[in-house]
Amino acid sequence: MSILSVPVVNHIDRHTFDNDIRFSGQPVIFKNIAEHWPVVQAAKTSPDALCSYLKRHDNGKPVGVAVCDAYLKGQFFYNDALTGLNYKTFSQTLSYLADWCIANRYEAKPQAVYLQAQSVDQIAPAMGPALPLDLLDASVLPRLWIGNTLRTQTHFDYAANIAIHVSGKKTFTLFAPDQTGNLYPGPLDRTPAGVPISMASLEAPDFDTFPRLRDALDNAYVAELEPGDGLFIPPLWWHHVQTTGPLNMLVNYWWNEAAANLFNPMKALEIAGLAYRHLPPTERAAWRELLEFFVFEDKGDPIAHLPDHVDSVFRSGLSPAQIDQHKSRLSR
Repeated sequence: MSILSVPVVNHIDRHTFDNDIRFSGQPVIFKNIAEHWPVVQAAKTSPDALCSYLKRHDNGKPVGVAVCDAYLKGQFFYNDALTGLNYKTFSQTLSYLADWCIANRYEAKPQAVYLQAQSVDQIAPAMGPALPLDLLDASVLPRLWIGNTLRTQTHFDYAANIAIHVSGKKTFTLFAPDQTGNLYPGPLDRTPAGVPISMASLEAPDFDTFPRLRDALDNAYVAELEPGDGLFIPPLWWHHVQTTGPLNMLVNYWWNEAAANLFNPMKALEIAGLAYRHLPPTERAAWRELLEFFVFEDKGDPIAHLPDHVDSVFRSGLSPAQIDQHKSRLSR
């Protein structure tokens, strides 16, 4: 495995982020970006101090907590038949989860528990003002990830992401989008957490079943975060996360650069599978040419030759009303 280093920026500001990083298509570590957060200071004191901090901010609203058996070694994944998942979800409060992690910290082989992507506004709104991130607009809200020792299977997100590590040890292994074919994606319509995941294990690679995984590992980036560090993950970058410790916590911020009312790109990919995948090879090749021209603009703006008053889904700067009109027309 060839390990590539994720660049580290020690002093990041909004201007540098917007102009040099935001659209670079490369992950970047922001060193100590959140070391001043009270929750990070509590985590650096002790797991007990972090537990107390979380309980003080818990509004008592139950949320979904995923639990997988100890023999699974913290891997939240499919069941063996790929007909369902290997874990169950229970409704619990933030305080219950924090207390459980502390109570089981010395268990040799505890169950893995995982609260994923819960909005701070929903379960700990008083904590929100103490999680400032000046790199993003205030409309981008923080989400909580809390659990014990576990691993998040290699996956990608549709949105851009800044992940702030708060407590425990967290290692990200990242792969650029061009490694998709080497990571053996699972079913797009049945996923553990709503996003595609890789079927190949990084902990115990099976190169007989997944031979191209070797190529992916030769192009892997690794980012080891300490409490207070942040990691920028561009959209569609695959990432595997190993979390270690009795009470781990991460805060992340997702946002989309495109208008919120645009069509879901993942749905478009699945529709494309139905539309093109079963055509004869010559027709598929022809459609590839059309997609390259109209969507990926290999010859430049595909409608530059048309007058400005001509409406088109391929025109830049469509208004929300125009987008809605096209979506309505296409859904008929």
